[in-house]
Parts: sequence; structure tokens; C-alpha cells
Amino acid sequence: MAGRRIFCSFSGGESSAEMTLRVKRALRPNDELLVMFANTGQEDERTLVFVDRCDREFDLNVVWVEAVINPEHRQVTTHRVVTFETATRDKSLFEAMIRKYGIPNQNYPHCTRELKLRPMASYLASMGWTAGSYITAIGIRADEIDRIDGEARAKGFEYPLARAGIRKRDVHAAWDARPFQLGLREHEGNCRWCWKKSPRKHLTLITEQPSVYDVPRYFERTYPHAGAGDGPRVFFRGGRSTDDLFALAAQPFEPFVDMRGKGQMEFGFAAPAFDADLDLGGSCGESCEPYGDERSPTLEAAE
Repeated sequence: MAGRRIFCSFSGGESSAEMTLRVKRALRPNDELLVMFANTGQEDERTLVFVDRCDREFDLNVVWVEAVINPEHRQVTTHRVVTFETATRDKSLFEAMIRKYGIPNQNYPHCTRELKLRPMASYLASMGWTAGSYITAIGIRADEIDRIDGEARAKGFEYPLARAGIRKRDVHAAWDARPFQLGLREHEGNCRWCWKKSPRKHLTLITEQPSVYDVPRYFERTYPHAGAGDGPRVFFRGGRSTDDLFALAAQPFEPFVDMRGKGQMEFGFAAPAFDADLDLGGSCGESCEPYGDERSPTLEAAE
């Protein structure tokens, strides 16, 4: 009897890892499991270490892929297979993408499409996993229900954590009981300067690690008019540039507080009052789940 083909999109976060472990434990005889991580070159090194450790500890056989951007018009992005040791750790992958498509932001959210979705789709196709022949398992939790794709059934998407009622606190408890964790604070995130983060997270990180923002500042100064549409483009929410964020960070503000393991009312750890201008953000926290991205970028057209 033929088994199922199950593709786990492992984003490098603890929720995604927990989902992958649950899927592996629930495999039936003859099922095929393919776990893949798409590296962008801008992940925190702790993300790469975590993916590698999970792979070795839990025998996941993670496939590491990176984007191969074809600079020609209407030629689609493909993939190359790398390893923990050979994975890109510089800005070159992002730079190739920006040269062709321009700076990504809320209006042009193509970084997920080009650096994660298309390389993974290219690898799946190379293995004969055609659309409709496999299930895509995605690490979105029950407290992220708004991120579930409205066309999930038609697309073959499954959400094991959400279906099991697993929330962030449950994921934290599971990993706290294990001998290793991701080790990132929420405002750091897997992708170090991801534009989807709330401004408060960015301002907090700027005060702690300003050099993280050297890369987006370089791109904004070097490629402001790359890609379609009117320029100059900038990365961050509210039409803010990297320099705008640094100017805001120089003004008084309440920093983001990572509440993991802390009670909301514990002295010294109360979260700042919600501010729409500072706290509205995307899903980016501990991880960036490519199949839970804002505006659900599609793969159909090469640009």
C-alpha cells in the first residue's frame, strides 16, 4: 500500500522544529518524509546551529537549499543544495535577489518567495514531488490561527500544531525540557533584521546590536531604484529606512521585553503598553515561516 509524501517546511524556529518532530513520530509505514530548510544568508548563526543540531539529534535528514537567482527577465529562481558547513553566511543571496527584484518590503514581499518558496519548490520538483502529490506540513500554532491559508485544503497544506491546539507556551515548555534550545530572544528572530518585525523589536535590537543593520543600510544606499515601480525603496514598516529607524532609536522608547519564562506581572518584566505605531508587525518572532508569509506570495509567474 502506497504511503503519503509529507514535506516539512523547517523554518529554523522552535515551533517549526516541534511540528517536524511530531510529524516524524506520527509517520505510518510506507510514508515518505522530506524535511527542508531554505537558507537566505541572513539568518542568525544560532538558527543554523539549531537546524543542524535538530537534524543530528532527531535523525531528520534535513535538506539545506539556497536560491539560485537567474538575472534574466522571466527566468525563474532555482536551487542549489548546501550543508551546514557550506551554507552562505553573507549578503550575496539577498543581493542577487535585490538586483533583479528590488528591495522587499510590505508592498513588495518577494524575499520569501525568491529565497525560500521557489528554491524549495525547485528542489521538490527535482525529486519528482509534483504539485498535488504531497502534503506540506507547516509550523503555525493555534495562537496564530490568522496565518492559516484560506485555501489550505486545495493547496495540500496541513497545520499539525494548530490542529493539536499547541500554543507558544506549549512549544516553549517542550523545548525547555530538552537538552538544547534555539537560544534566540523573540526580537532577534531567525532572520536578523527581517522587515516584518515590529518597529519596537527593531529599535530594541538597534540599541543592542547596531551592526546587524549594516546590511539593510547597504542595500538601501546601493539599490534604491532596483526592481519594478517607483523608487527609492526602503525596507521597513511605515516607509521607514534603516536611517529612520536609527533616528527613532535615539529617542526615548520602551524596549521590547521577551516574556519567555517570565510572568507578565513579575517585577521588572512587565511588557510595554501596546502602541500601534511601534508594535504592529508581521509574524516574525522566533522564526519566519515561508508558508505563513504576509500576502501569501505565489509561485506561478517568473518576473
